[in-house]
Amino acid sequence: MNIEIVDYKGRKIIALTGDVDMYTSPILRENLLNLIKKKIPALCVDFNGVSYIDSSGIATFVEGLKCMKLYGGKLQFFNIPERIMEIFSFSKLDKVFEIYGNIDDAISS
Repeated sequence: MNIEIVDYKGRKIIALTGDVDMYTSPILRENLLNLIKKKIPALCVDFNGVSYIDSSGIATFVEGLKCMKLYGGKLQFFNIPERIMEIFSFSKLDKVFEIYGNIDDAISS
């Protein structure tokens, strides 16, 4: 997995590529929690390059969301490939996370 953190129109974007699994989710967790510690008001995660996510990856995002809600922050997902979206839908996590088609939709919400 590769993690790239960029700024776009005043938002922090976490762009992921590769597999988000039990081997790579600790790295994602570290990056995510470092941003959360700074109380970033909104983080957007670009899933466009994600080829696979397992329960440890999902758990990392659930933890991040819980931490952000403590200070009123928003964790938003966008560009989720259909095969990954099926996991969020099947587990009903599409009702828990803010999911958008693209970055501009996330920003304007």
